[in-house]
Amino acid sequence: MTVAVSAWRQVRGRVDQQADFGAGHRWLELRVTAELEPPDPGQFIQLLIPSHASGAFLPRPMSVASVRPLRDGLMLGFLYVPIGVGTHALAALPAGAEVEALGPLGRGFPLDRPGTPVLVAGGRGVAPLLFAAESLARLGRRFELLFGARDRAHLVGLDEARRRVAGRGRLHLSTDDGSAGIKGTVVEALDRLSPRPDHPMVIHACGPHAMLAAVARWAAERRVTAWVAMESVMACGTGVCRGCPLARSARGRAAFGSQPPSLLGNRDYAMCCTEGPVFDSRDLDWERIE
Repeated sequence: MTVAVSAWRQVRGRVDQQADFGAGHRWLELRVTAELEPPDPGQFIQLLIPSHASGAFLPRPMSVASVRPLRDGLMLGFLYVPIGVGTHALAALPAGAEVEALGPLGRGFPLDRPGTPVLVAGGRGVAPLLFAAESLARLGRRFELLFGARDRAHLVGLDEARRRVAGRGRLHLSTDDGSAGIKGTVVEALDRLSPRPDHPMVIHACGPHAMLAAVARWAAERRVTAWVAMESVMACGTGVCRGCPLARSARGRAAFGSQPPSLLGNRDYAMCCTEGPVFDSRDLDWERIE
């Protein structure tokens, strides 16, 4: 088993701007130095706010929603919800405030796999898929973006999604209440894009774990490859603290082998931060993932 490891660094970042993004979400633009290697879609950055300003002693893992090159560094975009001490402190930072940024971390989406990329987003899980859509459009690849939420108000980033698919992809909306797109789930929307023998698809998905489990089952029944971006409680983001285990399936255990590298998991559990956050859905035991 091999896992690509980024050349991560810890650098200083400066808040460029923050804005409300609807339904309690925030959009953060963070300027970082050129020492930070550009992340790939699906990778994440650990953001550490000075503890004297936040009361938070651990960094917060943040999925990257956009990357823009600057003359002297990068502008990183993050879509997030303030839900705890750290993210509420992050939301309160004004333009010019400094944070520490560690990254890029983890394994991203393998967007170079053959087949039509089908991006499946649930709620704020759209963040890394906005980045993926932008990357695919830049490469001239055609793709599909399926975006679902409980209602229209929770299709956060919908205008961004429309902008990033323009000219290269197609956007398909679904809501539980039918207020936008089809009435139903993203899995029901997937049924409308069932692959043809001459038109195979590769799924790249992010959202609540229950949604990802449903996507994994859908893909398994149709022998479609699905890559899923998982969430877990993380402290270090580098495999040291062992705080983000995800149960492996029999296939995942067989692929792992018996000589684990030190910063990965063990035969029964994968580390979300180093082996993920993006996994082949077949490698996880969905009966044991909450």
